[in-house]
Amino acid sequence: MSIIQRIEEIISYLIFNERNIDNWEEYKTNIIRNFIDCNFQNVIENYKPCGFRNLYISRFDMSGILYKKIILNNNLFVEFFKNGYYPRKEKNFTGKDIWRLVDKCVYILVQKQIGKNLDMMNI
Repeated sequence: MSIIQRIEEIISYLIFNERNIDNWEEYKTNIIRNFIDCNFQNVIENYKPCGFRNLYISRFDMSGILYKKIILNNNLFVEFFKNGYYPRKEKNFTGKDIWRLVDKCVYILVQKQIGKNLDMMNI
């Protein structure tokens, strides 16, 4: 399995673990914490950090992957039409909040790909 596939699996797994949460702030915080705590060198065999310009998964691709995985929480999102997910009306967040979370996660995952360790204070 390639490093790219393994990173995608890790992203999916770390988001999927939070799928039963029905509070946006808790969901967001747990996802960020999961990514900060993940160390690719410990979970991917033969992982070598890449250069800042030669990421395994580009920022653009990571944004798409993250968005598609984040919106699969049925406690926070409702599906309209085919594959169109929106925040539930009774929940207190917007599409902008989703993209802010995606941007934070992309930043964290870029740092992880280049081998830097982060903590909640760095974000």
